[in-house]
Amino acid sequence: MLREIVFRQIIAFIASSNALIGNLLNFRETTTVDMLQQFGYPVETHQVNTEDGYELTLHRIPYGKSAEGKTPAKKPILLVHGLLCSSADWIVTGEHSLGLQLANAGYDVWMGNNRGNTYSRKHKKLSPDSDGESFFSFSFHEFGKYDAPAMIEYVLKNTNTSKIPYVGYSQGTTQFFVMMSERPEYNDKISSMVSWAPVTEMSQTNNKLINLLRDVPVLEKIGDTIRWNAVLQHEKIGNLYKGLCKLSDTACSLVFRLLGQSLQRMPNIAMKQKILSNFPAGTCKKELLHYVQGARDGIFRPYDYGMKQNLKVYGKLSPDPYNLSKVRCNMTLFYGDADDLVNNDKLLNYVIPELTNANVETVPLALEFNHLDFIWGKHVQYLNEKTLEVLKHDSANRDEVTDELIKIDTGTPSISTEEIRVEHTTEEEIY
Repeated sequence: MLREIVFRQIIAFIASSNALIGNLLNFRETTTVDMLQQFGYPVETHQVNTEDGYELTLHRIPYGKSAEGKTPAKKPILLVHGLLCSSADWIVTGEHSLGLQLANAGYDVWMGNNRGNTYSRKHKKLSPDSDGESFFSFSFHEFGKYDAPAMIEYVLKNTNTSKIPYVGYSQGTTQFFVMMSERPEYNDKISSMVSWAPVTEMSQTNNKLINLLRDVPVLEKIGDTIRWNAVLQHEKIGNLYKGLCKLSDTACSLVFRLLGQSLQRMPNIAMKQKILSNFPAGTCKKELLHYVQGARDGIFRPYDYGMKQNLKVYGKLSPDPYNLSKVRCNMTLFYGDADDLVNNDKLLNYVIPELTNANVETVPLALEFNHLDFIWGKHVQYLNEKTLEVLKHDSANRDEVTDELIKIDTGTPSISTEEIRVEHTTEEEIY
């Protein structure tokens, strides 16, 4: 009882300190809509209802700056974010971001937000504040079984399209694999899937934080003690993190590094502050524990409740692994050789062989892509160009997408692998 009171007081202190620091340092929140308006792009906000009652937010960029008319582009595409991220992370780097480059290339860009993040905190019956334990009872299983299908159906209906391409980053790939295992009919609604930093389970990785949590079930113990539901919500800790970064760029960079960013490819301090206007976007205890279970057991499967509860939920002592052989859509997987959150050996030797239609693309080792480098690293333009090239070949009607897909003017020259392989190449600050 005493421990619970102490922990709750600590959390209350952190929350109040977060608000105080925000007021003292005059931090202003910049939403996905704010950023798109600042960048000069059209933006729409759409609400999507899932089968189990959650209300998700989709942000839409219907056309790019170069569009002659003011009607949506004819080629819709869905982008789904990673763990602790949101729709903002597809556009926060401005003209260097995949979201804006897709819009300028003729795509109708839809960016999802999974349940529980900053933009998707509504439910038909539950409140995230007064019904926290019930509201935050989900993991990437529900993202795949309910959220991704709801987003896809909404985009298809509102664009009068039968298939769309899907780009997922990290957790956005995890839930895609879950969706195809649990609801394989969605293979017929995806024209192709582009996977950035694909994740199934995180066993045998080199990330110190993941290995610590795998070996010591500290999350579950703390969570049970303080009835911990929501985790790393932006409104609770966002200003604390921004304050740390304002005081010390070195300390800020170390936190980014722990979460999977390479120190060599780290965005500058100004870009870190922009990123932290939305990151972390929040998740829940069960979501983190689900990933920790995979890291501990080395099995990609639904949430393990323990034998007694598993019998009630699944009718067996432990849940069966997800069946990746059910994935039939065309896929291109981009993975980084320096990604310490993913075991590439397991990805190549165990996961990919089950993906019968997968077309695997690897990010060159010379680029040193770690996990967060895929969305915030200095060399994202290389990945964007490769992604745009893949999507160009995906287009059923290629006249709907501009031929200038990989010649987009971002204000900086395109980065070639030959330039990066020079040991002491001078890097331009692209942010």
